Amino acid sequence: GYCQIFKTSNDIMSGTLMATELNVIKNEFMRNWTDKIKEHKMDINQACMFGIGRIAQTSGVPDDDSTSGRTKRYTWGILPYVQLYGQTQSFTYASASYDDFVDWMQAFFAPEEGNSGTKICLASRKILGWFNKLKSGQSFLGNTLLADAIKLDVTQVQNKFGFTMLQVSTIFGTIIFIAEPLFRGLWEDYCIVIDPKNISYRYLAGNGISRDTFVKQNVQDNDVDGRKDLILTEAGMEILLPETHCVIKFV
Repeated sequence: GYCQIFKTSNDIMSGTLMATELNVIKNEFMRNWTDKIKEHKMDINQACMFGIGRIAQTSGVPDDDSTSGRTKRYTWGILPYVQLYGQTQSFTYASASYDDFVDWMQAFFAPEEGNSGTKICLASRKILGWFNKLKSGQSFLGNTLLADAIKLDVTQVQNKFGFTMLQVSTIFGTIIFIAEPLFRGLWEDYCIVIDPKNISYRYLAGNGISRDTFVKQNVQDNDVDGRKDLILTEAGMEILLPETHCVIKFV
């Protein structure tokens, strides 16, 4: 994998505006600065989820030639990386049940592939809603309860940070479902099962220099009466043993 450089500049704020107190928001510079920090972290989040490791400079499409000088290098996002090199699975909203999950997990949690223990699944709100619906059919609980309620093991787990997670357990392993806001629109039918032991966020560091998120202050030209700062991060995803992760698509 590669590290990717993320840059977010805070718009130039004139000296006059920086010294002015507004009625609603006292410090406009700090309000804008807060928004830029959120924007920077969201850029990193998007890249870690959907980033393509190599893109041809001319066409802008994924490029498999890692030695080409015409290839731009970015961090891989977990979703496209696992689609290419890991495992994929599909389920149907209309008929998928607990039995289908047991059959899939029997193969997915095979110990010879390094799979065991608990996985984390980032899923859309649509998929989480499908898991929680109680009506007959057209839902995970509906399809399962009609067949045999005794074997169902789906529970709500309270996270220490205050949000609720959905836990689906079988004899082969456990998957904890967490809502992922980025899975919306075209991605609302997708979820990604991740092995926490085989994925890490890494920033570039060497020779006593760290490229983890830092701020360059006052990068404006000398003749400007104002201030411009730059937020910079050079980091990427380290994804190991892609066979221990899985992309699931619902149809």
